[in-house]
Amino acid sequence: MSGHQRKLDEQYAAVMENHPFGVALYRPLPTSILRPGSLGYFDEFGAWNLIAHLAEGPGLLAKGLGELEGEIVVAPPDDGIKWGPKISSGTKATKVELSGGIDLGLASGIPLTVSAVYSYSTTKDVGAILLTSAPITYERYFHSNIFKKWVQKNALAILAGWPEVKDHDLWIVTSTFSTKKCAINMWNSHSQGIKVGFTSDIWGIGNAGPSADWVRSQTDEGWAEYSTKGNEKYAVFFGGLKFHYSRLLSGMGMTGLNPRGGPSKFNLPKDPQDPVAEYITSLFDPENDEYFDLHCEEIIECDVESARE
Repeated sequence: MSGHQRKLDEQYAAVMENHPFGVALYRPLPTSILRPGSLGYFDEFGAWNLIAHLAEGPGLLAKGLGELEGEIVVAPPDDGIKWGPKISSGTKATKVELSGGIDLGLASGIPLTVSAVYSYSTTKDVGAILLTSAPITYERYFHSNIFKKWVQKNALAILAGWPEVKDHDLWIVTSTFSTKKCAINMWNSHSQGIKVGFTSDIWGIGNAGPSADWVRSQTDEGWAEYSTKGNEKYAVFFGGLKFHYSRLLSGMGMTGLNPRGGPSKFNLPKDPQDPVAEYITSLFDPENDEYFDLHCEEIIECDVESARE
């Protein structure tokens, strides 16, 4: 069951890669545990495990980690974004023609007060749709080098305190798109049509559906809906830095381990064997007699104008 859930998380993120907002979350997470500055990892169940918030200096020291050197530059939050439905590549929207009100045979469970109903289906093996309520809040940090330098200096301490990162990539979140209410559906039937009602029929540019309040069908299976109270929101996309600990055989092939086995002083621009992952450091874990190279991949979100589309 655990492997199945993780597979669903990864599958959803993959089919929603056509949206340039970062990683799509099949199970949206509260911004209290996943927000810019959050440090953690996704375990074998696909669940997010928070280690610390990097903006909280005293909290880092209490966990045996060093404070950030330098100032985190926070971008002004943008909470004026409105989205229509976000759908996976290969998924299309078809307007359901209604006569004399809502045809309950086509859109059961959708109230008569809606102005339009759309059916979403896919031509691929998997289809997905994300519905969000306005406003969408976009939060992010400027610059990533401060975090890379921090991980370089704390790589061994993280490994000692949270050895799970050996098998699960370490993340530093640098951006989120969040909302007070959202609903997600993912299906694998070409013939299945997921129906959604909208309070107006004004098409949102690039959103494959009207940009308005939505009501999902109560008879379609597979929906998961999330809503919050107070100031809490759910992150539906996030961007950040993904760090991978690569085990090495007896230290052979290590890019730049210093003689004492601590983090290297070298910070090569790129691993020539991998044009995406940036080399951060090499280290030796004396407790388990293991050697590692640490690389970083940036999962970056789009600019604000793209986010409004």
